[in-house]
Amino acid sequence: MIRQFRIEKGLTLRELASLIGKSESYLSRVENGKTNPSLSSLKRLGDALGRPLVHFFETPAPVQEAVTAEGERRRLVISSALEYDLLSAPNPHIAMFKMRLKRRGSSGPTPYAHPGIETGLVVSGKVKIVVGDREYILQAGDSITYRSDQPHRFENVGDEDAVGIWAVSPPTF
Repeated sequence: MIRQFRIEKGLTLRELASLIGKSESYLSRVENGKTNPSLSSLKRLGDALGRPLVHFFETPAPVQEAVTAEGERRRLVISSALEYDLLSAPNPHIAMFKMRLKRRGSSGPTPYAHPGIETGLVVSGKVKIVVGDREYILQAGDSITYRSDQPHRFENVGDEDAVGIWAVSPPTF
């Protein structure tokens, strides 16, 4: 999909690599499925291509009302330590997802930002969330809301895998 979006945008491999601050060989490996980009790299790709992250993983479908059964959710594997299950159907207003973050896993070393607002609830585990220059440690039952145009990142600082339910508006995911 990334190659298709790059071509639709009229960008060469070199031009897109330059826009996201990565090498052509790295971008080629991503386009060919030989490496998985970090969440921050995927976000930079989405920004450069003018696409929300969810567009890299699914075929958009107009939705008025939708039920997504447990076994029918789309899973986004961001890395070996981070996965998302999309809980909401594609729409232009909000994205809701279940995050699974393995022990010591993170969203990546670099904070990222995007328009909108996020809110999340930690269901299990212990997650450190950094928003701007503030740091929060959330445990099961804790929730947070923050402006996602502030650089942010998260990591599992507990002794077990962490699970959270998150919503982002507008959907950039």
